[in-house]
Amino acid sequence: MTGQLFDKAPCGYFAFFDDGTMFESNLTLGTILKYDTGQLKGRNIETIFTLPTRIFFQTHLFPLVRMHGHAEEIFLSLLTSDGVHLPVLLNAKRIEFDQRMLTCCVFIVVPNRKKFEEELVLARNGAERALRENTELLKVKLDLQEHSEKLDQQMQQIRRQNNELKQFSHVVTHNLKEPLRKILLFTRKLETENNSNTVERLMRSANQMKAVVNGLQQYVWLNEKSNQFQKVDLNVIIGRAQNVLNEEIDADLLSLHYKDLLFLDGDEEQLQLLIYHLLSNSVKFRKNQKVNVTIQSTILKQNKFRSVEGKYKYEDYVRLEIMDDGIGFDEVYKEHIFELFRKLDLTPGQGLGLSLCKKIVDNHNGFIEAHSVANAFTKITVWLPLHQPAKEDQ
Repeated sequence: MTGQLFDKAPCGYFAFFDDGTMFESNLTLGTILKYDTGQLKGRNIETIFTLPTRIFFQTHLFPLVRMHGHAEEIFLSLLTSDGVHLPVLLNAKRIEFDQRMLTCCVFIVVPNRKKFEEELVLARNGAERALRENTELLKVKLDLQEHSEKLDQQMQQIRRQNNELKQFSHVVTHNLKEPLRKILLFTRKLETENNSNTVERLMRSANQMKAVVNGLQQYVWLNEKSNQFQKVDLNVIIGRAQNVLNEEIDADLLSLHYKDLLFLDGDEEQLQLLIYHLLSNSVKFRKNQKVNVTIQSTILKQNKFRSVEGKYKYEDYVRLEIMDDGIGFDEVYKEHIFELFRKLDLTPGQGLGLSLCKKIVDNHNGFIEAHSVANAFTKITVWLPLHQPAKEDQ
């Protein structure tokens, strides 16, 4: 009874000796391969192997079974009596029987395995192709992003240069032309009369022209200077700027408050000049005997694109706020106060400090804003990138 059940088991079975002679098989094997009962016994095992399986059997399968005594889940193809190739999954075990070594094998037919494997290969190839295409797309997007960033920087630079040319034109046609006219006028007077008042006015005009020229030289220096970016402590920079200012003014005129400011990438020399001019302005435009100035810093995200519309890339910026309780100004002028030699009052000076501040901020790829209420306060907000790009990326 047990033998009958084994003959009809839902798997093929066969056993062969080391010389390849088929020792036995079950009825399921005969049914699958279309052989009559007893027809295979005594034949060489390679009778039921396809040509690729014969090669695989001789070079891999049989040596593997002899070495380890077993093999599992081996995929190969068997040959039916009418020449059809059947894909099967086979397990084999080597045992000793009647003082001879016998290899026993069982298998199941897996007709869809090849189809599944082909589909898996197609799916894998499709995934690899999609990955390549996606990688190429990402590379194109990164290249486009990089070009957009460079374009934005170039547009900002062109815009600044055009604005600077307009301002320089105004300086040449007005700020320099007027003192020069007065110098020529007073010189002619000196030719005809000895007048101390004329000499005094001549010296005043000459000093005015000298101040304008010095201011232009400082502006040109900032325009041509190579940025030396390094990690900068704002606390140290502000302390140095305050010391320089205290050598020029009475220290009691300024009450400065700041604490635990941030580090950022910057040019120390330029940032010190920036703080110096902002503090100097606060002292110059104070409304009381002493001006109170508070400086704070915070890290916030800002879109680095300033000129290309519809592009966004948010990076860390340091927001530096310098607020005083001075005379303030009408906010209708807040966009003009950063122009070269633009003055909003009759106080001494050339109206140069804030334009130099803007130039320094531009050199740091940042931007500067002003907010004020007349006779109440002025707040200058400077936005500077926390990290500057490497030289090769600029």
